[in-house]
Amino acid sequence: MAASLIAIGSANLSQAQTTVTFEDLTLGAESHYNGSDSLGGFTSGGVFFENTYNGYWANGFIYSNTTDVTTAGYTNDFSAYTGGGASGSTNYAVYYGSSGIDFGATALVSSIEITNSTYAGLSMLNGDAFAKQFGSPNNASGNPDGTNGEDWFRLLIVGRDNNSVVTDTVVFYLADFRFADNSQDYILDAWTNVDLTPLGAVRYIEFTLESSDVGGFGMNTPAYFALDNFTYGSLSVNEAAASSLSVYPNPANDNITFKGLTGKLSIYSTTGQLMETAELNGLNEINLKNYHVGTYLYSVETSNGVINDRFVRN
Repeated sequence: MAASLIAIGSANLSQAQTTVTFEDLTLGAESHYNGSDSLGGFTSGGVFFENTYNGYWANGFIYSNTTDVTTAGYTNDFSAYTGGGASGSTNYAVYYGSSGIDFGATALVSSIEITNSTYAGLSMLNGDAFAKQFGSPNNASGNPDGTNGEDWFRLLIVGRDNNSVVTDTVVFYLADFRFADNSQDYILDAWTNVDLTPLGAVRYIEFTLESSDVGGFGMNTPAYFALDNFTYGSLSVNEAAASSLSVYPNPANDNITFKGLTGKLSIYSTTGQLMETAELNGLNEINLKNYHVGTYLYSVETSNGVINDRFVRN
């Protein structure tokens, strides 16, 4: 029994992959969709991208094929700094504000290609009325800001499961001026593939932008980035059920919690001894005070199949 549990618990989730390229969306030449139809967003590659439009693009995603890499300022907030999509494609998406993606069901995200928007790229390169020039020791007003020019602009990609528990966070720098050798400082102007596999099985992805250039009203750097070729995979029914189960903390001390599923729980020692059974009701705390320090194996029988894994008792 113990050997079987270990083998199943260590198995990888399988997936049928889809890549969102935005090429399934129709645009005229040098144009973009900004959400003015008030539909709340758009669908590409089976994924719904949220958009908030309040007489203007206020938050979330748009899609575009514009190639303007020279016009600075917010009037050109819909262009990628590369002048086109990834791998020479036409369409791409641009993100603004603080929003995310709800897959509607558990998915495995694999990768995404990211670059700066023209608005953010030129703002960091030259500075503007609100944001500083990266690498300068001064803020937009010309006063020393305490950074010594060691500026940065980064994207946080946060995965959450069906219970909104964070699975992991991928951090990606869109600009970085902290190198001892200034020749290595950069503002990203090319499409770059970002590995999202550390996020694991997720229901939601949240995007948050952060910058070293902040003021009294928050971040000064324009909160935009461009994205393309977003690859994700679907899960089988049993894999989705397994991803819905949260077991924490792991390692555990006196108690461990099983959250997210109903079914019969069985806990075994690594020698196969049955330690206890319990009926899970969606949120159960198991007392481990009588468990010795070591690794334990658990099995959860659900209507969709059996889930096997392990936890550690400290």
